[in-house]
Amino acid sequence: MTLDRSGIRDVEDDTRPAKNPRARWSLWSRWWKVDESRAPRRTVVSASVTTTVALTVLVVVGMITHQTVLIPPLAATTAIITVTPGSPLAQPRHVLGGHLLSCLVCFTVLALGWHGPWAAAVACGTACGLGLLFKVAHPPAMATVVMIMLTEPRATQFTALLATGAALLVLVQLISSRLQREVYPTTWW
Repeated sequence: MTLDRSGIRDVEDDTRPAKNPRARWSLWSRWWKVDESRAPRRTVVSASVTTTVALTVLVVVGMITHQTVLIPPLAATTAIITVTPGSPLAQPRHVLGGHLLSCLVCFTVLALGWHGPWAAAVACGTACGLGLLFKVAHPPAMATVVMIMLTEPRATQFTALLATGAALLVLVQLISSRLQREVYPTTWW
């Protein structure tokens, strides 16, 4: 668009989109268009099988210990590990460190006498900030915070179970990646 000395636009140089429905639709379609390629079939099958095996192991451990409450946060962790194994969030440091740091924050908040959903919000914020500070951020660990704050389990049993569950997920992905000759983890710590 150009302006002459009088400040009047040159209409011929106007680059605004035409006012027709198709032009408007093309704007919307650009927003919804996904430029990602589909994952290879082998990766899809591998992620499905690995996720199923990992969660089955967690269900068995949960049933034996009567602590199925760990399944939701660790299911999200499994998705990150199996779908994006090269991501920093999928590395053992983030998986184990994120969940255990969140666990420590929660039991500290509970020891201070804070309980319920408000305390869960404070614990989530604190765990998130500390996770970033110590370079162990892991989003599913926020679900661990909520589970601990709302169920208030015994610290010793829950922490051991959480560490075991997170370690099992890393182990299952490690075995799966070795069978497929893929690299996981990219860094251990």
